[in-house]
Amino acid sequence: MVTNEHIATMGYRLELSGELEPIQPLLVACGLRPVEGVDEQIWGQSHYLQAYTMAGGIAASVAWNRANGSVVLHSLAVAPTSRGSGIGASLLSTVMGLIMDEAAVEVFYLRTEGARRFFASFGFEVEEASALDEQHVQHPALFEPGVTMARRYAIKHRGLDQCAFRLVHNTTKDATLPPGSVFLFQQSGPVLESNFRGGAVLRGHLIGAFDGSALRFLWHHYTREGALKSGDGQIFVSSLADGRRELREKLAAGSNDDPGELLLREI
Repeated sequence: MVTNEHIATMGYRLELSGELEPIQPLLVACGLRPVEGVDEQIWGQSHYLQAYTMAGGIAASVAWNRANGSVVLHSLAVAPTSRGSGIGASLLSTVMGLIMDEAAVEVFYLRTEGARRFFASFGFEVEEASALDEQHVQHPALFEPGVTMARRYAIKHRGLDQCAFRLVHNTTKDATLPPGSVFLFQQSGPVLESNFRGGAVLRGHLIGAFDGSALRFLWHHYTREGALKSGDGQIFVSSLADGRRELREKLAAGSNDDPGELLLREI
């Protein structure tokens, strides 16, 4: 069973399956065709993570196939009535985090016709057809209309522009955002910004100065109870073996009590 506290606070529940049939009505509603004919000897079975409303209606779905160090994402759909809620970004981040936490991935591929800007916020870039090897060229999802995009992972020095992170945990005092909340960063020079929301937080904003190894930041948010809150801090950057980065704020202990820790992991 897949759980995500942030998605739960939005009013959705998650289901993981290997069946295409439950998402067929969603694909029809979104004007999309199901991806069929995947060579399971190469790619194995397709996996589907679906978000359902509490009333039982399907709100969004992401499907994928995995072969060694590469993954093809397909059947990415959000029901018209659920668009604008943030479920699309939250579901995609959940899927990518789930896959990467299971085993390292060198590259994610997908095909999109009108959502290039959305996927760019997760670090995807347009991939030329000539760069695909024979294995990927034959995946039916990459025959769909649009352009192919790739999200590659490599250990290298880079900024945080067009990078997405998910909140793994926050045990600091008065923590409000639920785990699984998504941060989509934009960077211009040393200035870094992100909007966030989830749980009790209706709207939040972070701005900071990033020097490549640490982020000095200010934040403020507005809660469902009508409270305005703000604060500041410093987050340090570290790299995982699979090429992802982590942003970690460990507060200095002022007593015998554990002051807590905030941890964001790159998607």
